[in-house]
Amino acid sequence: MNEDYLASIQKHTDILSFRDLAPGTVASYTSYLKQFLEWLEKEIPGKKLSDLTFEEIRSYILYLKNIRELNGRTVNLHIAQLRDFFRYVLHRDWDPYMVPYLRFDEYLPSVPTREEVETLINSFTNCKHMAEIAVMYSSGLRVSEVCRLHCGDIQVSNNRIYVSRSKNRSDRFAVLSEKAYKIIRAYAYWERRSAAKTDWLFPGQKEGTSICTQSVYNVLKKQLETLGWQDKGYNCHSLRHAFGLHLYEAGTDLISIKEAMGHKSLSSTEIYLSLGIGNGRSVKSPYDL
Repeated sequence: MNEDYLASIQKHTDILSFRDLAPGTVASYTSYLKQFLEWLEKEIPGKKLSDLTFEEIRSYILYLKNIRELNGRTVNLHIAQLRDFFRYVLHRDWDPYMVPYLRFDEYLPSVPTREEVETLINSFTNCKHMAEIAVMYSSGLRVSEVCRLHCGDIQVSNNRIYVSRSKNRSDRFAVLSEKAYKIIRAYAYWERRSAAKTDWLFPGQKEGTSICTQSVYNVLKKQLETLGWQDKGYNCHSLRHAFGLHLYEAGTDLISIKEAMGHKSLSSTEIYLSLGIGNGRSVKSPYDL
C-alpha cells in the first residue's frame, strides 16, 4: 500500500482515538478503511484520495453488496466509516444523497425458553463458566459487561450489580439474582477466595487481565454443542434477550425492563413486544373471541 494511503489510515486511527471511541469501534473502523483503500489501489491504481468521487464510493459500496454479499447493516457500517473519513481526514463535505444508507431486513433473534436457560446453566461442570452464564442471563448483562465485572461490583446487601462504562458510556445498576448469587458464591469460594474487591471477578489467563469476550463466546458455543443445540441460533446476546423477554412474559412493564437492561432508548426494548406474541403476554386473536 502506498505511503499516502498508510498515512491516511494512521491519521484516521488517531482521530478515532482522539474522539474517545471504544477500542473495538476504532479497530473496526480502521479495518473498514484498510479494506476500502486496498480495493481502491487494486481497482483504480494511483488514485489520489483528495480526488475521490462519490461515483467511486458508490462503486465500492456495490462491490461490498454484490460481490462480497455483505448484508445491508454491515454495508452501512462501511458507509459510516467512509463518511467520517471524508469529514475528519479529507476535510470534505459528505453528501448523504450521493451515498445513501441501505435498507436492510430486520430479523427476530432466537431466544431460549426459561426451561432451556435452566438446562444450559445447570449443564456446566466448571463453576467459573456456570457463573459467567448465570450472571449474563439473570442480570441481563452484555457479554462485555460480564467480562469487566470486579469482585466488589457484586453488592449483596442491595441485591444489585454495579456495571461501569456500559455500551452507552454510563454507569448503571443491574439486578442481582439470588440463585445466581449462590453460583457466584460457590465459584468465589473455590477460585476467588483471596481476591480483593478491586480484582476482576472473572480473570483472564494473563495476570491482571479480565477474561475476554471471545473466551465467553467459545465457552457458550462449546456447551451448546454438548447439548446438541448448535443449530438453535443461540449466542451470548440470546441470554440478554431471554432476560428481557422473560421479564415481559412475567408481566413487567417495558419502562422497567428498559431500565433493568440499560437501554438508552425505549425503541430498543420494544422488540420484546414482537417476541412476546405467542408467548406469555400474547394478545388473543379476535377470531377466537
